[in-house]
Amino acid sequence: MTLSPLKKLRGILLLAVACGAFSCQQTDESAAMAVGASTNQTVAATTPTRPAPDFYIIPPEMAQDHVWLCIDNASDLFHEQHDCPLLVQCKGTFRSVKLVRAIEDFGRYNCPECSQHLDHIFDEDMVR
Repeated sequence: MTLSPLKKLRGILLLAVACGAFSCQQTDESAAMAVGASTNQTVAATTPTRPAPDFYIIPPEMAQDHVWLCIDNASDLFHEQHDCPLLVQCKGTFRSVKLVRAIEDFGRYNCPECSQHLDHIFDEDMVR
């Protein structure tokens, strides 16, 4: 069975277009991943995280409260508001956890923007 030259040309052009479309997508994804990785490395290199808190006291009425975390290598804060300006800048993933877990398991401190009123949790000299 022989194909006409026009059908052969059409098949070759369709194959070329399909290969070109798939190759462009791979390059774009690879480039985006490389840019994302370099951005995360730059942020992690410029923002040193603090060590986990040594002292904290969580009042019993706040033990079940949930806070937001940015899961990346550069953040050491928890946020009470999901739309906090510092949390919105997160390049990683978001997670909602209990306040106790944010401090104990993730070693986080309160955000100076949306959780400033929680400074007392880490204050050793406060009279309770």
